[in-house]
Amino acid sequence: MEAEERVARIAVGAAAERVRGIVKRTRIEPFDSGDARIELRLKLECEQETGSFKVRGAWNQVSQLSPDARAAGVIATSSGNHGRALSWAARRAGVRATIVMPEDAYPNKIQACRDEGADVVLAPTREDAERICAERVSAGATLVHPYDAVRTIEGAGTVGLEIAEDWPDVEVLVVPVGGGGLIAGSSLAVKDALGDRVSVIGAEPSGAPTMSEGIAAGKPVFVSEITTAVQGLCPLAAGDLNVAIAVEHVDGVITLDDEDIFAAQRELVQAGLTVEPAGAAAFAAVRSRLLPPPLLEGRSASAPLRVCCVVSGGNPDPAQLESLR
Repeated sequence: MEAEERVARIAVGAAAERVRGIVKRTRIEPFDSGDARIELRLKLECEQETGSFKVRGAWNQVSQLSPDARAAGVIATSSGNHGRALSWAARRAGVRATIVMPEDAYPNKIQACRDEGADVVLAPTREDAERICAERVSAGATLVHPYDAVRTIEGAGTVGLEIAEDWPDVEVLVVPVGGGGLIAGSSLAVKDALGDRVSVIGAEPSGAPTMSEGIAAGKPVFVSEITTAVQGLCPLAAGDLNVAIAVEHVDGVITLDDEDIFAAQRELVQAGLTVEPAGAAAFAAVRSRLLPPPLLEGRSASAPLRVCCVVSGGNPDPAQLESLR
């Protein structure tokens, strides 16, 4: 199926009905932007069930499985948050789950998947994890893709839909970008609800510029070397469907040094939030004053730019979190 047809099938509103009462409607909280010209609010998906937005797409997927797909069990590759979310959704639905994870995934995320009842398979590298997963899908397991799937994108898009409903005056939405499911779904939802007056900006590590390069090429680009230490934002390539959506609906992608992301995480943690590095990427773009300058032209403390940053996850490695306090 062509990307255009798949995009046309994405129905975020229907997904919102499926996840209602299952996942949390997370709060949007004011936060000091460090710039009087910016009124900042944070969408706190770090407080979501399983600690990340991923549970939205996971439940939207699992709740629609056919009887045969349920019987076959679900499988995915994940460095952590999607794996935990899928494990949670599968357990709730009474479906067997297998999560294939790279060996360097945070130990707490590996254990979280096991605690939810999933069978965890560890692979030496991300490439090996993808290969093992593909082999098991060929043998009959049901793939629940972490980002490049209509139902995953629909679920992730409910983040953007809630922002549009809860803060209709928002002017800029900044979203962390890994594979691109969150920014794809949220850009569709926000622009459908509020129009193109809202700018949607991605934030990704410079050591894994998969969406930046994908948008430039108009198709997924496999990055030859991933150098970021920010787990969760380092896929081998952004999703095909996600790039197609981003080309049409995303207004730009900011690339960040790891140091800026970790510094932003520290500030959020010291403010009392539990946030993993990937979850701080959108805030890092604002904190580091990297928003496109035209957005701030003519803005002042009396007429600030209204910016919402998605804090996408709250499952840091405990030792790493403690080092920030």
